[in-house]
Amino acid sequence: MNKLQILLKITGSIMALAGSWGCGMWLAARRRRRIELLREMEQILIFLYGEIEYAAVDVAELFQILAGKMCYFGSFFEELCRQFQGIEQETLYDLWKKAIAGSRLAEGMDKEDVALWQEVGMQLGTLERKTQLQTLQVLRERLHRQALEAEAEYKAQARVYRLTGVTGGIFMVILLL
Repeated sequence: MNKLQILLKITGSIMALAGSWGCGMWLAARRRRRIELLREMEQILIFLYGEIEYAAVDVAELFQILAGKMCYFGSFFEELCRQFQGIEQETLYDLWKKAIAGSRLAEGMDKEDVALWQEVGMQLGTLERKTQLQTLQVLRERLHRQALEAEAEYKAQARVYRLTGVTGGIFMVILLL
């Protein structure tokens, strides 16, 4: 073999190893993002609880405040504000579902996370204040449990994802060489 072929094999091996390692890191980061989304959802529920209990702020104003405060859910609440101001015929839950469908948040969440987030929208503004506060508290507790489960899952799987990526890369390098 000449030097060019050896150089190409080494370069290809390094690229295959880096690609598979990167894939493992991406999968681990994706699980970490789910935890961050769940934690931010929990902050939103705490904020909603406090505002509904003490400030009695209008829902549209709540969404504007949340749009400015939240990292991941800011664009979700901006879209919800836009829809809320433009259409008077639809219920808040219908607008909430449209905003979920139009956002990219669902990509980072599991199905049960999305279902819980839809349930939050279903409960907002539909019940009397005391019942709504109790419902928000129950939803926050469920969300907290989901976040704890997601953290335990992350701890168990993140290392496996990274290790599998590196191991797969080493296996491909051995096959290429």
